[in-house]
Amino acid sequence: MELSETTQDWTLVFVFYGAFLVLSCFFPNRRAYPLRLLYVGIALTISVLARRAGINSDFLLYAYLSKSYFLLNRRGATAAAALVMVPWIASKYLEQVDWVQRSSEPIPLSVFDPMALTRFVLISLAAYLAASTFTLIVSAMVVNDQKNRQQAAMLSQQIESLSADLERTRIARELHDSLGHTLTDLDIQLAVAQELRQRDPEQADRAVDIAKMLVGQCIEDASRALQRMRQSDFDLNQALSTLLAQVQQTSNMQVKWKLNLPELSVYQSYQIYCILKEAVRNVQKHAQASHLTLYAMVVANDIVLDIEDDGIGAEMGSLYNGFGIQGIRERVQLLGGQLEIQTALSEGMRLQVTLPL
Repeated sequence: MELSETTQDWTLVFVFYGAFLVLSCFFPNRRAYPLRLLYVGIALTISVLARRAGINSDFLLYAYLSKSYFLLNRRGATAAAALVMVPWIASKYLEQVDWVQRSSEPIPLSVFDPMALTRFVLISLAAYLAASTFTLIVSAMVVNDQKNRQQAAMLSQQIESLSADLERTRIARELHDSLGHTLTDLDIQLAVAQELRQRDPEQADRAVDIAKMLVGQCIEDASRALQRMRQSDFDLNQALSTLLAQVQQTSNMQVKWKLNLPELSVYQSYQIYCILKEAVRNVQKHAQASHLTLYAMVVANDIVLDIEDDGIGAEMGSLYNGFGIQGIRERVQLLGGQLEIQTALSEGMRLQVTLPL
């Protein structure tokens, strides 16, 4: 028993759309390039055959052209669109011929007119080029948006990592600035007490008393550091004057200073304070100086910090290994400034910092 023409048509519809359904269950974007190429080729071939069978598969054709952009990149998708163009237009023309032949009306002579064929080809070509170009452009926009989102996510992760590194560096500086020197002295006093507790208990007790005082100083320094970080009305000139007055009272150095700094942001003020505090403490700890001079003022459009001592000096090569000098250098770089060091053995040291105002 022969199938009717309508039954055959519906059978073809189920076959082709069933094939498209099977293909839609797969998206081999992680497969090797030849497999992705085969997938696109099969999908486009089925689209052309469906059109030749009289089934409207325009939407599916352009959908798989769009998929080809994701699977094969721009060049591969453009090549696929170009290769399928001629079979697609030919299938549409043959579909028209089949329709005319199945019609009960006499075949019009216009079907065989070369001019009519040319018009049909040109119109179909223009429609195909417009639709395929639009499809590829939209696909390119989607792909570029995905790439931009991925890059933004990667940059966000890098920024988070960098922020964490900067925060760790900042905390290291704060600990060094507020506690480093005092903890070193504390360690020395405890070592002295441990060494003398049997031979000279009285001197060991004095070392323990000094250590206790240093512990209190550590707590006070940490409290002051945290307070400075929270302050919104940090007076830089006053804070520096207090620091230098304390240095003069607790050391044998003669300290001379002149401060004339303008009102700056809290961040700038705090960084400048830490720069000068570290420089002064380095002089106290290493220079064996009898005189210290510090100037901080505005010259032209720059802030100039000048710290000079008459101590034992140092070799230039040895300066880069110290955490103190490195911390000063990093803070100066954060403020966009420059650090210049002048020193030699037995000739003291001079640090000059120039910062943009």
